[in-house]
Amino acid sequence: MSAAPHQPSDVQYVRKHPEVIRFPLMEEPFIGFLLAFLAGLLNAWTFGHAGTFATVQSGNVVSSGYYLVDGDWERFTPAIVSVVCFGVGSALSGILMTAFLRSGRSFTPAMLFAIFGLLVLLTLLAALTDTDPRWIAFAVSFVAGGVGNAFHKNHGMLYGAVAVTFVVQMAFNFLMQSALSKKGINGEPNLFWSGVFFLVLLGFCAGGGLGYLADRWFDGASMAFAALLALVLAIVALTRPRDPDPTPGGSFV
Repeated sequence: MSAAPHQPSDVQYVRKHPEVIRFPLMEEPFIGFLLAFLAGLLNAWTFGHAGTFATVQSGNVVSSGYYLVDGDWERFTPAIVSVVCFGVGSALSGILMTAFLRSGRSFTPAMLFAIFGLLVLLTLLAALTDTDPRWIAFAVSFVAGGVGNAFHKNHGMLYGAVAVTFVVQMAFNFLMQSALSKKGINGEPNLFWSGVFFLVLLGFCAGGGLGYLADRWFDGASMAFAALLALVLAIVALTRPRDPDPTPGGSFV
């Protein structure tokens, strides 16, 4: 997943934007916010219509255990199937990424266009058919697994594009670390990193809230907005002069 070398035509861009030498598009803080916003939109639909989470699989796992012991099979099944669908989506995205990387191509645009297409289809199913919402929620979890596996880094740090607990942990960790030392990882202050993770939390929250309001407008609007966001990111990735893929490796702090 290493970045492709710059071409001569890229020199002027790199001189104006030296930060791209270190971090590609999909690791920029604002992209992390947008991916979290997208995740919030997906969760808004699945939670509102099927009582499951599209991305926060810890919630589904705990719910599965609770409903299993309670003997509530009607609620246990959607929760555990959502976990499985998320895992399958993650696995298949890994296959897609490997295939692209072995051929020397960037996987980011293809992944984002695939996410866009699937979400458009699910939006149409939700808005125009009587498809059981649980089946749509399973498919949304599948999409979320692909997003989470492909895009899970911010400036070289693993953070999870579809997870929340670790983001909360890191936001407050760096906030406290900033009181002890200004210097953080990758040369940025600890307070900067705290702000990055709080920004991601804002994305999750805003996506969930605005997704709920959008679905009151018409069923599936939250997924439609998520699809549009994936399309915009795909187009931006195609127009960048450098490989937008996340770099290999990463660290937890």
